[in-house]
Amino acid sequence: MMQESKRRLQSEGFKCSETAEKKDALTCIIFHCNLPGPLSTRLEFSCREPSCGALEEEEEAAKLADDDYMVDPNFFDEGYSMAGSTGFKIWTGSRLLVETLAWPQNDDCERLKEIQKSISSGARLIELGSGVGVVGTYLSAIGSQVLISDLPTLVENAIDCNLLRNKKVTASIPNKLSKEDSCPSWLAPDGMQIGKGWAKSTPLDWTCPLDEQLTKDQTSSIDFIVASDVVFLASMLDSLLHTVESLFQASSSNNPSFILSFQRRDAKDGEESTMFTTVKGVISAIEERGWKLDCLAWRPVTVRKETNGVVTNDESEVFVFEIKP
Repeated sequence: MMQESKRRLQSEGFKCSETAEKKDALTCIIFHCNLPGPLSTRLEFSCREPSCGALEEEEEAAKLADDDYMVDPNFFDEGYSMAGSTGFKIWTGSRLLVETLAWPQNDDCERLKEIQKSISSGARLIELGSGVGVVGTYLSAIGSQVLISDLPTLVENAIDCNLLRNKKVTASIPNKLSKEDSCPSWLAPDGMQIGKGWAKSTPLDWTCPLDEQLTKDQTSSIDFIVASDVVFLASMLDSLLHTVESLFQASSSNNPSFILSFQRRDAKDGEESTMFTTVKGVISAIEERGWKLDCLAWRPVTVRKETNGVVTNDESEVFVFEIKP
């Protein structure tokens, strides 16, 4: 799986950073990342906490004092959970997924080059478990049409405001390549132009039937399903893959694939963990469904952790998989 030819070096020219910003006595994190091209146009995303593993050592990171961390205002929202609360920060897998799909490298495999070309040329995507919306917004900015989804709390309190925050990049990108001068019908009526593409948010709960939440137009012509860092808990994996299976069936005429970034996280009981999703667990669940899995890219990562005032650096890997029925 960790073939040396698939190991992805940091993309030259791609830079991220984050700063702390106070608003109405509350502190939030603003995460920045630049788009490909000579103008270094940047997207920005408002988060509740500093990112985890998404910055390189030399990039600016925000530091918060204990008093800056807010009490979760959505704790009692219906359907909200610990898994949902992690969506308000940016994780390692989002960075590698963005780099892999949006920043081509000379030694990328031929299949990855095909995917990159399609995504920058108007492909239809649905992102699952979008968090604050980094991946979906970024892919729309380089030319895709993207339906960005997560639990209602994240859509209302993170994704929608971050789409509005990045709407301004439309005018700053010259020679727009978007084939759509008006909102694509499947994202109408409130799709938003972001850079070279289009995006729309929608609430989506993986534990509920897909056809009760999305329209036929939104599910029947998908080219790619994307998700990053969405199944760190084993209990989330089955519901995610059930949702993906429903999308595979609804868009079968397009032969869509599922592109998933996943970071290996060590648990006390290793690959036999029943609480945390493992690489072995992901592969087994996919094989049980008769699907095919290919590793498009991987990267070793060092994640800084602080527990009871003790700082440690954990070595791990993050993967980008393509999964097809």
